[in-house]
Amino acid sequence: MFKGSKRDFQKLLAEEYVEDDYTPFMELIRQYNAAIRANDVATTNDIAQFDQKEIENVVIYADDFASVTNHVITNFPNIVILGHNIRNLYIQNAPKRVEYSLRVAFEDIIVDNSSEYHVVSTEEVVDIFKKLNNSTVIGQDSAKKQTCIGLYKASVLKENRPLVLLYYGPSGVGKTELAKEISEYYEGKLTRIQFSMMQTEESYKYIFGDEHGKASFARDLLARETNIILIDEFDKVNSGLYNVFYQMFDEGEFEDINYQVDVSNCVFILTSNFSDEKHIAQTLGFPIYSRIDTKVEFKQLTDTELRSVINKIFSNVYKKLSGEQVELIKINGLQDQYLNSVEIFKNIRLLDKYIENDIFNILFDNELLKSSEE
Repeated sequence: MFKGSKRDFQKLLAEEYVEDDYTPFMELIRQYNAAIRANDVATTNDIAQFDQKEIENVVIYADDFASVTNHVITNFPNIVILGHNIRNLYIQNAPKRVEYSLRVAFEDIIVDNSSEYHVVSTEEVVDIFKKLNNSTVIGQDSAKKQTCIGLYKASVLKENRPLVLLYYGPSGVGKTELAKEISEYYEGKLTRIQFSMMQTEESYKYIFGDEHGKASFARDLLARETNIILIDEFDKVNSGLYNVFYQMFDEGEFEDINYQVDVSNCVFILTSNFSDEKHIAQTLGFPIYSRIDTKVEFKQLTDTELRSVINKIFSNVYKKLSGEQVELIKINGLQDQYLNSVEIFKNIRLLDKYIENDIFNILFDNELLKSSEE
């Protein structure tokens, strides 16, 4: 029984030499259905009537549960046992009903495994700070330091509860990018949750759980690759959901109708567009506000920092162009136009798109010109 990311589950399978040599869950279900039809039975009392097929390995990924009916979840032990003699059964992130039924039947032989998430030491936090100061995120020196102070405090106190950081400030100044940079140090993909993309009913189902096949907050947390969890645009989360975060931030546990997950050593980074701490307190209310360990302000970039961003964007695009194309852009003076107009650009994300679009507009017009001359 494995709990954790697909990446780590596959590592376990490789260590057990079963990564390619196994019977998939859907094949097991097919055999079960065939046996039921052939014998015209539907109860576990008749299991003994079936010929027991020897199967060395069966692997069930978390995503497999999303593609089966509720009947399969309810009758999971029957499907596993009926007509089969399975030597090794590997399961990733089983829903609670499946896990409970298996533990009732096979508690003595179940072996539990899980992802081993990296928890940084105090020495590593210093290294993270040095890397952030030389990262692709330009400016925001105070935000980088405040983030690392939070990480340092958590590494010293070891309170067995999540660290909660709230990033606030204007859009497009590096909040999400800084979270990604930190996640890379933790050796895995950032888990990013966006409640603002959901309608109210959809967000309630996502939080509290719905049918086992639907995406949920708990399932996404279980499947995380690192302990860095980004909840984007937290200021847009429906206030009716705030109570969900109380226990999770206090005790490091979260549970919905299908899954239970331990997040005690996670770092939750909540991004927002709040203007100041007074605004945060008024909007979120004291119960949530008091559970945030550190409020980290992101400021509007200075003109000097914006020029560095512009140069970086051009440099990144130039790497993908031919020498002739780069020369054409330079002749048009596009980069200088942007560098001389930094005061009108505030959102880095939009700036990136503006520059790319202008570059490729010039390149495409040149292609059209060459075509007309042929």
